[in-house]
Amino acid sequence: MKPSWIPKGLFLGFVFFVSILLVKPIGVSTQYSVTSGIIHSVIEKDIVVQKGKEYTSRIEYYNQDGIARSIANPYNFSMVFIAGVFIGGTLGRIFFLKNKYFIKENEKLEKDSISRMRLFIGGVILLYGARMAGGCTSGHMMSGVMQLSLSSIIFTVVLFPIAIFIAKKVGE
Repeated sequence: MKPSWIPKGLFLGFVFFVSILLVKPIGVSTQYSVTSGIIHSVIEKDIVVQKGKEYTSRIEYYNQDGIARSIANPYNFSMVFIAGVFIGGTLGRIFFLKNKYFIKENEKLEKDSISRMRLFIGGVILLYGARMAGGCTSGHMMSGVMQLSLSSIIFTVVLFPIAIFIAKKVGE
């Protein structure tokens, strides 16, 4: 018997609802900007300055979406969330590797480092484009669609057919 996705989907919806209710919509691409800002602040100490309770930067991009504040105080909900995604994915891989429902990795891909590099570069381009649209894949496809955001709906409708096509091509 194949496991049902319905309980998992309901749980994921509940987690997203609680996240929006208590903190903010789930998304991670802003943290890539924050991480680059943290690295930048190591090189250039005064890139983010505190004025009263606010944090500002002479780099205009850092003044958007609370990035300057997150650069100054990197231990926040989003960074913990990203760490949890990484740790959860790693634990899932370790504990469910032998699960009979686990999808086997493409053997061709395992042996072909050029294909892996192409997929990695494609992921970076996708993330960059999604960030330019004001979010990330998880932010647009899950949080944004849940909030009926037009840019998120368009992103998702365009991305899914392309992703299915590429997945089929890689699987050949």
